[in-house]
Amino acid sequence: MLWRLNQRYLATIRDRLAESGFELPQPGYWALMVLARGGTEAGQLMGEMGVSKQAVSKLVDVLVSSGLVDRRPNDADRRRTDLLLSARGQKAAGIIEDAARATEEDFIAELGAERFANVVQMLARLANPHGD
Repeated sequence: MLWRLNQRYLATIRDRLAESGFELPQPGYWALMVLARGGTEAGQLMGEMGVSKQAVSKLVDVLVSSGLVDRRPNDADRRRTDLLLSARGQKAAGIIEDAARATEEDFIAELGAERFANVVQMLARLANPHGD
C-alpha cells in the first residue's frame, strides 16, 4: 500500500517536472528537497536518503551536470565541498514541493482533512517509533 501511495507522489512529481522541461532521476527529487531544506553536504544526503556514498556521488554528478546543483568549497574546511541549489535547482525544488502538496490535496479530497491528518500522524509514528 505504501508503495502505491509513493507511486502517486512520484507520478505527479515526474509529470510536473516534465511539463516544465526538467528530467532527472527519481532519487534526485529527494536530494533536491534535502538541499532545499538547508542541507549542504553529501553526508546529509546519504543519511536522509539512506543510500551509499557512491550512490550519492553519482547522483550529485548528475544534478551538477544538469545545472540543478552547484559545488562550492566549504569556507570553514577546505577538504569539504558544499552542495547548493542553483536557480534552476530552486525552481525544480519548488515544482516538486507543489506536486507533493497537490498529491496531498487529492488525498484530503478522497479521505477528508481529519482522516488524512490521522493517516499522516500514524505514518510518522511508524516511521519513527522511538521519537528520535
